[in-house]
Amino acid sequence: MNSKMGGASGMSDSMMDFDSPMSSPAGNYEDEEKEFLKIILDVDDVLENFEHRVLRGEIKRVNMKTGEPFWEKLAGSAPPVNEIGVREIMGRLLGKVSKAAKLTYMEDEECYKSLFYFDMSITEFFAKRCDRWEMDLETMKAIKDACIEMVQDIVFSSRSGFTAINLKSQYSRSDVTRSEGTSSESKGRSFLGIPLPGRRK
Repeated sequence: MNSKMGGASGMSDSMMDFDSPMSSPAGNYEDEEKEFLKIILDVDDVLENFEHRVLRGEIKRVNMKTGEPFWEKLAGSAPPVNEIGVREIMGRLLGKVSKAAKLTYMEDEECYKSLFYFDMSITEFFAKRCDRWEMDLETMKAIKDACIEMVQDIVFSSRSGFTAINLKSQYSRSDVTRSEGTSSESKGRSFLGIPLPGRRK
Protein backbone atom coordinates (compact mmCIF):
# COMPACT_ATOMS: atom_id res chain seq x y z
CA MET A 1 0.00 0.00 0.00
CA ASN A 2 2.80 2.36 0.91
CA SER A 3 4.48 1.50 -2.37
CA LYS A 4 1.36 2.51 -4.28
CA MET A 5 1.12 5.74 -2.32
CA GLY A 6 4.76 6.47 -3.05
CA GLY A 7 4.13 5.86 -6.74
CA ALA A 8 1.16 8.24 -6.75
CA SER A 9 3.21 10.84 -4.94
CA GLY A 10 6.01 10.48 -7.49
CA MET A 11 3.53 10.87 -10.34
CA SER A 12 2.14 14.02 -8.75
CA ASP A 13 5.62 15.52 -8.38
CA SER A 14 6.38 14.66 -11.98
CA MET A 15 3.20 16.40 -13.20
CA MET A 16 4.10 19.48 -11.19
CA ASP A 17 7.53 19.53 -12.83
CA PHE A 18 6.02 19.46 -16.30
CA ASP A 19 3.81 22.42 -15.40
CA SER A 20 6.72 24.55 -14.19
CA PRO A 21 8.04 27.31 -16.47
CA MET A 22 11.55 25.88 -16.42
CA SER A 23 10.40 22.65 -18.08
CA SER A 24 8.51 24.44 -20.86
CA PRO A 25 10.43 24.77 -24.15
CA ALA A 26 8.94 28.25 -24.57
CA GLY A 27 9.55 29.30 -20.99
CA ASN A 28 12.09 32.01 -21.89
CA TYR A 29 10.75 32.69 -25.35
CA GLU A 30 9.71 36.28 -24.61
CA ASP A 31 13.21 37.09 -23.37
CA GLU A 32 14.75 35.64 -26.51
CA GLU A 33 12.43 37.70 -28.72
CA LYS A 34 13.22 40.88 -26.81
CA GLU A 35 16.95 40.27 -27.10
CA PHE A 36 16.61 39.62 -30.84
CA LEU A 37 14.57 42.78 -31.24
CA LYS A 38 17.16 44.80 -29.32
CA ILE A 39 19.99 43.57 -31.50
CA ILE A 40 18.13 44.27 -34.75
CA LEU A 41 16.42 47.57 -33.94
CA ASP A 42 18.12 49.29 -31.04
CA VAL A 43 19.90 52.48 -32.10
CA ASP A 44 20.22 54.00 -28.62
CA ASP A 45 23.60 52.35 -27.94
CA VAL A 46 24.88 53.52 -31.34
CA LEU A 47 23.85 57.11 -30.63
CA GLU A 48 25.20 57.02 -27.07
CA ASN A 49 28.58 55.73 -28.22
CA PHE A 50 28.75 58.30 -30.99
CA GLU A 51 27.94 61.16 -28.64
CA HIS A 52 30.47 60.19 -25.99
CA ARG A 53 33.30 58.68 -28.03
CA VAL A 54 33.21 60.88 -31.14
CA LEU A 55 31.75 64.20 -29.98
CA ARG A 56 32.92 64.31 -26.36
CA GLY A 57 36.15 62.30 -26.66
CA GLU A 58 35.24 60.11 -23.69
CA ILE A 59 35.89 56.44 -22.97
CA LYS A 60 33.65 53.94 -21.23
CA ARG A 61 34.77 52.49 -17.92
CA VAL A 62 33.20 50.31 -15.24
CA ASN A 63 32.98 51.22 -11.57
CA MET A 64 34.77 48.36 -9.79
CA LYS A 65 32.63 48.74 -6.65
CA THR A 66 29.16 48.94 -8.18
CA GLY A 67 29.76 47.32 -11.57
CA GLU A 68 28.02 50.27 -13.23
CA PRO A 69 29.47 51.63 -16.50
CA PHE A 70 30.27 55.32 -16.83
CA TRP A 71 31.86 57.70 -19.32
CA GLU A 72 35.12 59.41 -18.45
CA LYS A 73 36.99 62.24 -20.16
CA LEU A 74 40.59 61.56 -21.04
CA ALA A 75 42.97 63.49 -18.81
CA GLY A 76 44.62 66.46 -20.49
CA SER A 77 42.53 66.33 -23.67
CA ALA A 78 39.97 68.87 -24.84
CA PRO A 79 36.64 67.64 -26.27
CA PRO A 80 36.47 67.70 -30.09
CA VAL A 81 33.39 69.92 -30.02
CA ASN A 82 31.70 72.15 -27.44
CA GLU A 83 28.30 71.55 -25.83
CA ILE A 84 26.46 73.59 -28.44
CA GLY A 85 27.95 71.41 -31.16
CA VAL A 86 27.08 68.20 -29.32
CA ARG A 87 23.43 69.24 -29.00
CA GLU A 88 23.07 70.45 -32.58
CA ILE A 89 24.84 67.49 -34.21
CA MET A 90 22.91 64.95 -32.14
CA GLY A 91 19.69 66.77 -32.96
CA ARG A 92 20.40 66.40 -36.67
CA LEU A 93 21.29 62.71 -36.32
CA LEU A 94 18.21 61.81 -34.28
CA GLY A 95 16.07 62.52 -37.33
CA LYS A 96 17.95 59.93 -39.37
CA VAL A 97 19.11 57.29 -36.91
CA SER A 98 15.93 55.73 -35.54
CA LYS A 99 14.00 52.45 -35.31
CA ALA A 100 11.43 53.78 -37.77
CA ALA A 101 14.17 54.51 -40.31
CA LYS A 102 15.42 50.94 -40.05
CA LEU A 103 11.93 49.53 -40.66
CA THR A 104 11.20 51.56 -43.79
CA TYR A 105 11.35 50.08 -47.29
CA MET A 106 13.63 51.87 -49.75
CA GLU A 107 14.64 50.98 -53.29
CA ASP A 108 18.27 51.38 -54.34
CA GLU A 109 17.64 54.75 -55.98
CA GLU A 110 15.85 56.02 -52.87
CA CYS A 111 18.82 54.95 -50.71
CA TYR A 112 21.29 56.78 -52.92
CA LYS A 113 19.17 59.94 -53.04
CA SER A 114 18.68 59.92 -49.28
CA LEU A 115 22.43 59.64 -48.69
CA PHE A 116 23.23 62.24 -51.35
CA TYR A 117 20.92 64.84 -49.82
CA PHE A 118 22.08 64.05 -46.30
CA ASP A 119 25.71 64.42 -47.38
CA MET A 120 24.93 67.82 -48.93
CA SER A 121 22.94 69.09 -45.96
CA ILE A 122 25.36 67.89 -43.27
CA THR A 123 28.34 69.34 -45.16
CA GLU A 124 26.64 72.73 -45.37
CA PHE A 125 25.54 72.46 -41.74
CA PHE A 126 29.10 71.81 -40.53
CA ALA A 127 30.59 74.53 -42.72
CA LYS A 128 28.24 77.13 -41.28
CA ARG A 129 28.49 76.06 -37.64
CA CYS A 130 32.05 74.78 -37.10
CA ASP A 131 33.30 78.14 -35.78
CA ARG A 132 30.41 78.31 -33.34
CA TRP A 133 31.24 74.78 -32.24
CA GLU A 134 34.93 75.68 -31.74
CA MET A 135 35.93 72.91 -34.13
CA ASP A 136 38.97 72.98 -36.42
CA LEU A 137 38.71 71.92 -40.08
CA GLU A 138 40.46 68.57 -39.62
CA THR A 139 38.17 67.58 -36.76
CA MET A 140 35.14 68.86 -38.67
CA LYS A 141 35.89 66.60 -41.63
CA ALA A 142 36.47 63.54 -39.42
CA ILE A 143 33.22 64.01 -37.47
CA LYS A 144 31.21 64.85 -40.60
CA ASP A 145 32.41 61.65 -42.26
CA ALA A 146 31.52 59.67 -39.11
CA CYS A 147 27.99 61.11 -39.24
CA ILE A 148 27.60 60.12 -42.89
CA GLU A 149 28.86 56.58 -42.25
CA MET A 150 26.43 56.06 -39.37
CA VAL A 151 23.46 57.31 -41.40
CA GLN A 152 24.61 55.17 -44.32
CA ASP A 153 24.39 52.05 -42.14
CA ILE A 154 20.80 52.94 -41.20
CA VAL A 155 19.77 53.71 -44.78
CA PHE A 156 21.22 50.47 -46.15
CA SER A 157 19.51 48.48 -43.39
CA SER A 158 16.20 49.59 -44.95
CA ARG A 159 17.31 48.71 -48.49
CA SER A 160 14.56 46.54 -50.03
CA GLY A 161 13.05 46.27 -46.52
CA PHE A 162 16.05 44.25 -45.28
CA THR A 163 15.45 44.78 -41.54
CA ALA A 164 11.66 44.52 -41.74
CA ILE A 165 11.84 41.32 -43.78
CA ASN A 166 14.27 39.74 -41.30
CA LEU A 167 11.95 40.62 -38.42
CA LYS A 168 8.94 39.28 -40.27
CA SER A 169 10.77 36.03 -41.00
CA GLN A 170 11.71 35.67 -37.33
CA TYR A 171 8.16 36.44 -36.25
CA SER A 172 6.72 33.84 -38.64
CA ARG A 173 8.91 31.13 -37.09
CA SER A 174 7.85 32.25 -33.61
CA ASP A 175 4.18 32.28 -34.54
CA VAL A 176 4.29 28.75 -35.97
CA THR A 177 5.90 27.45 -32.75
CA ARG A 178 3.32 29.12 -30.51
CA SER A 179 0.27 28.06 -32.49
CA GLU A 180 1.55 24.48 -32.89
CA GLY A 181 1.75 24.55 -36.63
CA THR A 182 -1.12 26.87 -37.53
CA SER A 183 -0.56 29.29 -40.40
CA SER A 184 1.20 32.57 -39.55
CA GLU A 185 0.97 34.28 -42.94
CA SER A 186 -2.13 36.34 -42.28
CA LYS A 187 -1.83 40.08 -42.80
CA GLY A 188 -1.43 42.69 -40.13
CA ARG A 189 1.18 40.87 -38.04
CA SER A 190 3.26 42.64 -35.45
CA PHE A 191 6.36 41.69 -33.49
CA LEU A 192 6.22 42.58 -29.76
CA GLY A 193 3.63 45.23 -30.63
CA ILE A 194 5.67 46.71 -33.51
CA PRO A 195 3.92 46.46 -36.92
CA LEU A 196 5.95 44.59 -39.50
CA PRO A 197 5.72 46.50 -42.80
CA GLY A 198 5.98 44.83 -46.16
CA ARG A 199 6.26 46.17 -49.68
CA ARG A 200 2.84 46.76 -51.16
CA LYS A 201 2.39 45.44 -54.65
